[in-house]
Amino acid sequence: MIGGTPVPYGKLWRTGANEPTTIRTSGPLVMAGLDVPAGKVALYTVPGPETWEVILNRSTAQWGLESEYSPEVRSAEIGRTITTVERLDGPIEALRFRAEPDSGGRVDLVLEWDHSRLRIKVQEPGR
Repeated sequence: MIGGTPVPYGKLWRTGANEPTTIRTSGPLVMAGLDVPAGKVALYTVPGPETWEVILNRSTAQWGLESEYSPEVRSAEIGRTITTVERLDGPIEALRFRAEPDSGGRVDLVLEWDHSRLRIKVQEPGR
C-alpha cells in the first residue's frame, strides 16, 4: 500500500480517504515543530521509505484529491517538516490514528498503516 500504487513514495497524500484528515484544536499547539493556531487544520504527507514530509494546512474545505492541491490551497500551508518513519514487522490493515503520551508531558499523534508508523510530536507552545 504505502510505497505502492495506492500511496506512492514521493507523492502528496491526503493522509486518509476522500476528504483530507483534519485536526481541530481549542488552543494553539506545536505539531511536528510547526506553530499551529487554534481551529481546524488539514494533514497531508509525502511518504518515503525512511522519512515522511508532514504538511499542515489551514485550508480544510477542499476535497481530498491530491490533484486538487492547487497553488491556492498550497498558499494556506502552515508549514512542512520532515519526520522519521518507523518500519513495522507486521502490517496494520486499516489506517489508524492514536494519541500516545510521552514521558515529557507531551503527546505523539501516531499514524499507523501498512508497515509504517509515523509519530508527530504535539505540545503546547513554550513546552
